Amino acid sequence: MEWFGFQAGDTTFGINAQYVYRVVDDVKITPVPFAPDCHLGLVYHRGELFDVIATADLLGHGKADVTGDFRIILIKWSDKKLALVPDAIIGLLWIENNHENQNVHTTDDYVVKLITPDDIWNKLLELPYGPDQI
Repeated sequence: MEWFGFQAGDTTFGINAQYVYRVVDDVKITPVPFAPDCHLGLVYHRGELFDVIATADLLGHGKADVTGDFRIILIKWSDKKLALVPDAIIGLLWIENNHENQNVHTTDDYVVKLITPDDIWNKLLELPYGPDQI
């Protein structure tokens, strides 16, 4: 099964490649007031809005560097959309069997923590939003 690998802090994550819509760079992020630190804003790409999430911040693996040039992973599933800002993009990885939600070793010597889009979404739902959070 193909997984898309990216780094957040010192951890390599993998998300099923079927959910990766595009990888883009040079996009304008529009900030959203009263959002958690990991929510960088919104990006409009080809007629669709994506919430932009600093992956390292959300998953507790450090602080994302969103200065200079960086790439964004656009993911779509069900009726939801997110744009993930990783520290680095690994690319496609082949991982045998279906090992969702666990660490696996790849033939390229990566230890990959497999996650689903819903894992990321649920983590976002746990965060406080609003003017009291500033």
